[in-house]
Amino acid sequence: MNVPKSGRVVHRESALWRIWTPTNHHLGVHQRLDEELRLGGGVIARGLLPGLTGQIDWALRKGELTSLLAGVYARPSDATNPAVGARAIGLADPHAVICGTAAAWLHGWVPDPGAGFDVASLALKSTGWLRVHRRDIPPELIRRVGGIKCTSRALTAIDLVPELGPGILDEALRRRVRLDELRAALTATPHRRGNAERALALADSRDEPWSEAERTGHRALRAKRIKGWVANFPVIADPEEPPIACLDIALKDLKLAFEIDGAQYHANADAFHRDRLRDERLALLGWQIVRVSARRVLDDPAGFASMVADMVRVRRRQIP
Repeated sequence: MNVPKSGRVVHRESALWRIWTPTNHHLGVHQRLDEELRLGGGVIARGLLPGLTGQIDWALRKGELTSLLAGVYARPSDATNPAVGARAIGLADPHAVICGTAAAWLHGWVPDPGAGFDVASLALKSTGWLRVHRRDIPPELIRRVGGIKCTSRALTAIDLVPELGPGILDEALRRRVRLDELRAALTATPHRRGNAERALALADSRDEPWSEAERTGHRALRAKRIKGWVANFPVIADPEEPPIACLDIALKDLKLAFEIDGAQYHANADAFHRDRLRDERLALLGWQIVRVSARRVLDDPAGFASMVADMVRVRRRQIP
């Protein structure tokens, strides 16, 4: 359950595809217990099975079950499965809310929940793989993912800023979490350590960057006092169809746009081809597209901003 130290965010639709459901019958485990484990996604709770306490104790003595949390058990082979751990938390405390990196994993933003789970709970106690926080989560900021309670996408991103940096906000914005949702999540959870850092990161996100390079570029454009640009601007040719493109930085009045391309654009021939076809369609609509490498923006943000200012002056002379 280790997250890379870099805290790099990955693109996943959802971590729920990783949530395993046991199907094989294990010889030696009582048939009813085996069925309950299957139905429970790999975990059972003693308190919910009063008629099977004898069989549970027998399986524990035989080493065919192991304790995950007080009164909650799984097969030893499943004990390190993060999906089983998440379900165990819900059985041990139905009011518990998974937060932090584990919540980001449930939302599909990171590849695994890291070295254990962070949980807001008044009933559970910290253990080797569980870090319990005595914290109240506002009900409006609690969601269920696959039946498991966790912090909302907005609160998850806000929570992780001190740990992962402002890039987690870029990930949230890219996944259509609104800026006002992020601000509301911060406002609803006041007086916490790290809130000053969270507020600064949110202020730096006011133009809604979707990557570190975009964030750096936006900061440079503001410092250069370049006006009239917007981020992630959708170009719509037909109201009945999806946008042709969502431009990284666009000056709408000039029909001038800057696309900040990461390294994957140089390595992926299909993406390269699709982008050029898209640029052709945009050109037919009168747009001038300037492609800039993310490395150029990150290495020399002031130079990037100066180039944009120069392109704006040229474009103004071209547009009547």
